[in-house]
Amino acid sequence: DCREDTDRFRDSVDVERYVTRLGFDGLELLHCPGGNPSFFSPGLVAGVHLRYWNDWVDLWEGNLEALKEEYGSLEFAKSVYRGLDREALLKPIREDLIMAEQCGASYVVFHVCDVKPVELLTYQFCHTDEQVADAAAEMINTLLDEREYSFEFLIENLWWPGLTMTRPEITRRLLARIHYPRKGIMLDTGHLMHTCLELETQEEAVDYILRQVDAHGALAEKIKGIHLNQSLTGDYVREMLRNQENVPEDYREREAAGYRHVFRIDRHLPFTTPKVIELIEQISPEYLTFEFITGSREEHERKVWQQWRALGR
Repeated sequence: DCREDTDRFRDSVDVERYVTRLGFDGLELLHCPGGNPSFFSPGLVAGVHLRYWNDWVDLWEGNLEALKEEYGSLEFAKSVYRGLDREALLKPIREDLIMAEQCGASYVVFHVCDVKPVELLTYQFCHTDEQVADAAAEMINTLLDEREYSFEFLIENLWWPGLTMTRPEITRRLLARIHYPRKGIMLDTGHLMHTCLELETQEEAVDYILRQVDAHGALAEKIKGIHLNQSLTGDYVREMLRNQENVPEDYREREAAGYRHVFRIDRHLPFTTPKVIELIEQISPEYLTFEFITGSREEHERKVWQQWRALGR
């Protein structure tokens, strides 16, 4: 619900007509600072993407020394997180869970990863998949044990430490530790592509994704949704890692440099190969979400139709 998105529409009726005309049952809402969730009619919100921090495990575990090293001072870290205890992390996510319930959302999505700005640049990580998965399970249980909810809780893969969907043992470990009964996976196809820098075509990407799904065996039945998008940017990442830029000392400059790379890696483009149909047929998700980055309503519509054409519609 950021202004860049809502400013594309006159009102909630305009949004609903747009969504329906493009062939969707609803939309997935990510609440942003300054956003207005009430702009969208509740019946249109099929899913809610919970707010997240890329770098949060140190705060969750109370590692104040690591926070001081990363942010330069605890005062600055506190200004970023709006607190220095677990409640600073829990409060906004709890608010999103309540919003999702009020909207009647069928599912919510939670990123399972941890990455510092410098790690976005170097791909040298200080936390393991196991550490991030265990901390995420503890956070999820803290939130979902508080009250009953009606939606499905879906964990999303990224290509940084946490849930990557390249290690079935991590997927199994995470799902086993989450108490909530209506749990599953939101598979982001673009994110999974970034775990293999050798992919050169969309067809190769589809085969790679299906191999990772197959490797999960019966666990693949937990894939309830797909964020469908693609980015073939392995060449860019290899070049980035070969020619390491100087890491800025200032946190905000470091963060900005990291995000510049993230947006060049994770481009959120539509699939245009009919082979993508194999993904949908094999996984058979309950929720299929087109997730693109676009600069205008018209560009978004073009990309939606590109992906629909690849899917035979």
